[in-house]
Amino acid sequence: MGHELGVEPRDWHAARVRWALTYPELYEVGSSNLGHIILYSILNALPGQVCDRSYLPAADLAERLKQREQALFGVESRWPLNAFDILGFSLSYELGATNILEMLDLCRVPIRAADRGDLPLSDPQAPPLIFAGGPTATSNPEPYAAFFDFIALGDGEELLPEIGLVLAEGKQAGLTRSALLLDLAMVPGVYVPSLYAPGLDGVSLEPLKPELPKRVLRRVATPMPHYAMGLVPHVETVHDRLTVEIRRGCTRGCRFCQPGMLTRPARDVEPEAVIEAVETGMRQTGYSDFSLLSLSCSDYLALPAVGVELRNRLADRNVTLQLPSQRVDRFDQNIAHILGGARKAGLTFAPEAGTQRLRDIVNKGLTDDDLLQGIRTAMQNGYRKVKLYFMIGLPGETDADVLGIAETCRMLQECCRDLGRLSLNTTISNFTPKPHTPFQWHSVSTSEFLRRQQLLRDAGRRLRGVRFNFTDVRLSAMEDFVGRGDRRLAPVIEAAWRAGAGMDAWFEALDRTYNAWTSAIAQAGLEGSYRQMELGGWSAVSALDRDDLEAFCRQPLPWDHIDSGIDKGWLAQDLQHALASSVVPDCSFETCSSCGVCGPDLGHNVVVAPPAIPVARPQQAPPSERVCRIRFRFSKTGAMALLSHLDLVRLLERALRRTELPVSFTGGFHPLPRLQLALALPLGVEGGGEWMDLEFVETVDALMVKERWQQTLPPGLHLITAEEVAVSSLSLAQQVRTSRWRFVLSGSELLSQSDSVDWSQAIAALLAQNEMIWEDTDKKGRPRRRDVRELLQDLRLLEQLEPSSEDIGARAELELLAAVDSQGRSLKPAQLQFWLSQSLGFDLSLSRVRRVELTLLQC
Repeated sequence: MGHELGVEPRDWHAARVRWALTYPELYEVGSSNLGHIILYSILNALPGQVCDRSYLPAADLAERLKQREQALFGVESRWPLNAFDILGFSLSYELGATNILEMLDLCRVPIRAADRGDLPLSDPQAPPLIFAGGPTATSNPEPYAAFFDFIALGDGEELLPEIGLVLAEGKQAGLTRSALLLDLAMVPGVYVPSLYAPGLDGVSLEPLKPELPKRVLRRVATPMPHYAMGLVPHVETVHDRLTVEIRRGCTRGCRFCQPGMLTRPARDVEPEAVIEAVETGMRQTGYSDFSLLSLSCSDYLALPAVGVELRNRLADRNVTLQLPSQRVDRFDQNIAHILGGARKAGLTFAPEAGTQRLRDIVNKGLTDDDLLQGIRTAMQNGYRKVKLYFMIGLPGETDADVLGIAETCRMLQECCRDLGRLSLNTTISNFTPKPHTPFQWHSVSTSEFLRRQQLLRDAGRRLRGVRFNFTDVRLSAMEDFVGRGDRRLAPVIEAAWRAGAGMDAWFEALDRTYNAWTSAIAQAGLEGSYRQMELGGWSAVSALDRDDLEAFCRQPLPWDHIDSGIDKGWLAQDLQHALASSVVPDCSFETCSSCGVCGPDLGHNVVVAPPAIPVARPQQAPPSERVCRIRFRFSKTGAMALLSHLDLVRLLERALRRTELPVSFTGGFHPLPRLQLALALPLGVEGGGEWMDLEFVETVDALMVKERWQQTLPPGLHLITAEEVAVSSLSLAQQVRTSRWRFVLSGSELLSQSDSVDWSQAIAALLAQNEMIWEDTDKKGRPRRRDVRELLQDLRLLEQLEPSSEDIGARAELELLAAVDSQGRSLKPAQLQFWLSQSLGFDLSLSRVRRVELTLLQC
């Protein structure tokens, strides 16, 4: 962390404003989030402003920070987060607030905004400003209002630089925290909860000062695809590829979909900008995969032309194009052709409902014929496994609609039998009503979710080749409870966090999290349906006449002061359309639906006309000729020692792609460079004399390759030597003969007793043994017992060290020379630690482990 490709040196002291964008999830999740990368890149491009990053630490690091009373830090500067001017949290999920409270606690910042005082931001004792952004923060910030100084509503690309300018001026002027927040509240898109309070009805939020807007309008920005290539982590991440946004916003009008309502109007990116961003990004990052991102990629009419052009330009680079979930009714031969590349990527469609009637109620705009045609097109292009997304609990759903999911899967398999066997991986999620949607007034029932899940499970048992995956109803219940809540939930969120809630979206934490939430809810007396704004089930809604329904929908909601651009009256009108099973067309391509978004404040739909599709060039298999082999000796030190073996291989492969050297690739489903490392290093261990072989499709100069490759490698990976060896020679793994290690062993006995420790005698006794039995388990967990004495060639005492501040006993540095057998097995310092502990009669700890060198056959 903090050493990613793209990180540049920054003057943290001289900056006028120091930002830290903190993603409340593990590094592997947060570091690949596109919005996180884009905003980080934009802020670091501003004069006088710098931006660091931080992520939720795993449990072991969090516990270590608490033990040492050390604040959570930025990954680049290593500064404690409470030393920054402003911390921004991404709140993209209803249950993410407990992770944010954990990070605030680790930052040693008061978790409630009211407890952060009123010192000027320039005062060293002043805590940073704490704000949140993201879809959940924009839709309904009220449950979380007590924890944040302000909320950034909508798109942040233009909003955050404006906030930075206000901060710089306010900091220079010595404004108090409250005065600075008042200035920020005048920036369009900034909502300061402390400046708003409940009105006479107890629900509506009203401004406390006359100059403040009654409703805060979210911001809208034009997508900036060239910022997508800002960072390349050295470890595997959740979205381990280049991601480029092609369209922001969706106007399909699915009535359950909050992102579709909160991101209007739709804005297409110019095809030339997409092509340039991908082509440049793949060259600069070295990724083997890229993804084109949108809420509905198929609605980007230029997609076939852009896809073919990218396939043509990248035909010789061995790359793969991936797309997120697509509209199956737009999936045709043109889109099928551009997917995949070096290997075939997965394919995902979201029918959402199992019957035509229910799809019309939710305005999905999809027919059974559309679904069948899309699946057949996929199979005609080689796909045999397809992922489908459905929901249960949708408004108006009956048991017949639930069973219709299984029937739809059966129908697809039957009607595609002439094309082969179709396997369906089907995810069943539970509908959760969301603010700013026509279904925001709907009620859901956990018991009904459970009953309908079981109904579908029973029906699914009769299907072959169909797998159903169900979302846990407890997760959905918690999401709904928080997502449509108000300021009364702040004590509940805090109590849930203190009771152990956190990592709430991770299934392994679900039992602990659910217990924490339910106990916090019970303590607050908010069990059951505590909201007055829910209509109830679909039958109750259908029983209301038009006037009564309109009157109910006019009642205040906790998020009415957040102006999404969608007219609340239009949402109520669209609910009427749902009751009539009426489909509203997509306003990007047909008539305006009068939702209220388009206008001078938020702009209008920008739809790029589809350009002509270029002639597709034949795809080339990556070159696999084996003409030249170069052997490298290299070292792996410093931060690079913390890379696992697989992450190291991935880093080396990406660096090779950036060199554009004529590397030879393997064949098969997933071609990879013909790169072989001699013997994997354990995690956290430095290596001073490692070996690897790399093959090329043409004769190359070893020194030229070494210099070119070294330029693309991070500090800590150093190519020491390079020489050509015969392609027909033994593989590198067959030539490793010995490994030489150096390490420090520290005793746990009191210093007065350790004076008599004779390391040399213990080592001599170990070397004198005729057998050395090591017991462990194999990869399948089966116990095994081996005599490894023949692998121990030499063990020497290098130096007896003085005890360090953390040790109370004897310390010694040792050197181990171990043989490596034909299967790559050898001895490791941890095994010597075990045997010497037994010989000396007290526990030893292992530190400063370094593999000095590997010796090859010809050496």
